[in-house]
This record gives sequence, structure tokens and C-alpha cells, in this order.
Amino acid sequence: MNIVQIKVNVHHQEDADATAVPVAVPDLAAVRALAERLHRERREYRDIVWGWPVYYEPELQEDAAEFQIPDGEGSYKIEIRPFWSPASFTIGESGIWFYSLLWEHGRDETPIAFLDERNMLG
Repeated sequence: MNIVQIKVNVHHQEDADATAVPVAVPDLAAVRALAERLHRERREYRDIVWGWPVYYEPELQEDAAEFQIPDGEGSYKIEIRPFWSPASFTIGESGIWFYSLLWEHGRDETPIAFLDERNMLG
């Protein structure tokens, strides 16, 4: 599929109909297969796939992460504590079409999926 990316600025008036713009949306089974492959590889990934931006961030876990915490006097104090961030996958643009997976229950658990297609017309 040959895709050309453009940006548009659409202005709406309250009494005007919505503007419909055709977009190519990939099959969710193919998207999930890509996300699962990236999750198995556990490497950061950023690219354009099927014409949409794709990001994968692997799980991050540190036993002793350093945080700068405001001290209430205009400065910061350093705190050392454990840190965990779940693996995440996203594809799309918020407000147009967007799909994400978040492994918030752990790397080997089923991810939580979110699909935003509310602005897609039938």
C-alpha cells in the first residue's frame, strides 16, 4: 500500500456538517501480532507502520531509582526508591484512530487494550 502523509487543519462551524476524510486503518489482528512480536523482543521501537506512528516501550524495573522531590523550600531533595513502569504499545493519532496495549498487570499477563475510534465514520 502506497501512503502519503499530509496534515490538514479543519475548521468547523457549529451549524456545519462534519468533514469526512478517508484514512486507512490496519486490521487489529495484524496490529496485535506486531505488538506481541515487539513485546517478545523487549526492545524500544519507534516507526511508522501502515501509515501510523507506532511506539513500543518495554517494561522498566529498577530496585533503586533516583527521584528529585521538591523540598518545599524552592529546591529538591533526592530520594532512592524502587521504580516500575509497565510495557506499552501504541499506534495511531489521538482523536483520529488510536489503539494501545498496556501490560499493567505484568510482562507475562494479558495486556489491557484501548481502542479510540469514536471519530471514525461507519
